[in-house]
Amino acid sequence: MQSIHKSAATMRDLKAALDLRFSNGAGINSSRLAADAQSWPMLFLSVAGNEAAGQPCIAIRIKGLVRPNPDIFQQTQWAYAPHTLEIAFEKDVNSKPSPALADLLSVMFECTKTGITILDKEIANGTAVSEASMNAAVVAVELNDLYWPNKGV
Repeated sequence: MQSIHKSAATMRDLKAALDLRFSNGAGINSSRLAADAQSWPMLFLSVAGNEAAGQPCIAIRIKGLVRPNPDIFQQTQWAYAPHTLEIAFEKDVNSKPSPALADLLSVMFECTKTGITILDKEIANGTAVSEASMNAAVVAVELNDLYWPNKGV
């Protein structure tokens, strides 16, 4: 059993914030909601909707984790709250991000507000940003919230 509702709602909020942030039209100016093969929400950010290889494109996917124990019917359980937010972008020939740094930092800033663990995935030059390339990419950086309060502190 899988519940994607919290992930989908978080992605809709993230899309609204990024649409507002990129509304000036400089750099990334187009966003498209999608879903991966397991129905987890995805968001593609690009210039004029061009998501081809070599074009500035950022993909975001929010996923949950499988709980360790199945339910009473032996079905897989998914945690209600989303656990990972993947950000993927293509690198250029100099191994730098293909999207403008300002666009990438704006996306990272809005994503950190969700409080979800961020997995940064860098896609090789000449490969379009897609679900398949995200699945094949290795996590370059994992960003977790460092605020862990304890009782009595």
